Amino acid sequence: MNISNQQTPKQILSDLYFIALEAVNGQHVVEQQLHQKPLQGDIAILAVGKAASAMMAGAINVLSDQIKTALIITKAGHGDHSIDWPCYESGHPIPNQKSLDAGVKLLEFINNIPENTMFLALISGGTSALAEVLPADADLKFLQKMNQWLISSGLPIHEMNRIRQLLSLIKGGKALCHLSVNKMTQYLISDVHGDDISIIGSGLFVTTKQNKPLADKAQLPDWLKNKISYEQVKTSVLVESYIVANNEKACQAVISHAKQCGYSVSYHSQTLYGDVLALADKLAVSLQHSEPGIHIWGGEPTLSLPEEPGRGGRNQHLALALAVQLENTQGITVLVGATDGTDGPTDDAGAIIDGKTVERGAHCGSPIDYLEAADAGSFLEQAGDLLSTGKTGTNVMDLVIAIKAPV
Repeated sequence: MNISNQQTPKQILSDLYFIALEAVNGQHVVEQQLHQKPLQGDIAILAVGKAASAMMAGAINVLSDQIKTALIITKAGHGDHSIDWPCYESGHPIPNQKSLDAGVKLLEFINNIPENTMFLALISGGTSALAEVLPADADLKFLQKMNQWLISSGLPIHEMNRIRQLLSLIKGGKALCHLSVNKMTQYLISDVHGDDISIIGSGLFVTTKQNKPLADKAQLPDWLKNKISYEQVKTSVLVESYIVANNEKACQAVISHAKQCGYSVSYHSQTLYGDVLALADKLAVSLQHSEPGIHIWGGEPTLSLPEEPGRGGRNQHLALALAVQLENTQGITVLVGATDGTDGPTDDAGAIIDGKTVERGAHCGSPIDYLEAADAGSFLEQAGDLLSTGKTGTNVMDLVIAIKAPV
């Protein structure tokens, strides 16, 4: 994919975004890892997460007949029906009964891996909601209430997943207690800050210090606090873990291609953390005072939601907040996108905005009102600025890519 000066700023940003997605696609990164470090013998594969089908496809392309048994657990609509191995689709971002059923299937699978068979787990973001096993005193209604509270809390993902681990009977390494083999390998697509393997997918196969205190701001309501357990996980299973894709890899793909096309590139690193509205202020000021060229940020902002939010997620909210800050500013266009192709509970990845976004959507009301109602997606749809990708086969947090034209 090449970028030309004849393209519009929106087209240039869209192309760069898809280049980033290609670099961290689950199929490609698994193939790369298996070629770099080949696996021998019979293999059993469990693939869980939004990118599970893509990662499984990569494993099949390389391992072929070495695979003796496999199970895929992914988000509804993210399965690949060309793959012959069983694929179970369950609930995300709010878990459903299928998530609990998937948890049972997961335990059955790992508890019945044939002797002398290597176990390979392919883990990507979304795993936390897609498969769960609960203690006897918790049920689906409680699980959904907890996840809705977490999503609306504004907590960073590492704190959300720590809380999930404390409730779950499989997260935080507890799944290892059900494994029928004494060693395993896992490939992970990271959707967390710092690529902490104990947080990715809530750490199915990574033991964590369950008694580690939660952050001060992770004050739990009593109905949740009374359900969690701080019991330590004891296991002798040897686990080899490899990060095969992350946000940094996606950003570096954008940097490399933009430079090849002759653009000046400013990489602001993985600094896309914290409250969405505060970030919008910082990004707008940075862009207004920056040099012309391509600008890149990576990370995952947080967004606190009202009881009845409208359409959109953190990326659409950030995009609209930026559009307000940059209203009538010429020469700056910004893409804000989730790399998994779904921003919040929507089928849109984010948006591409510029100084005319507010004007284009003005016929439907004030953007401020839409931000206050957490309904940014509705305004951006009217402005014609939504970014839609379909399933991407990856999940490495979010990207902001901007282009600033010379004055």
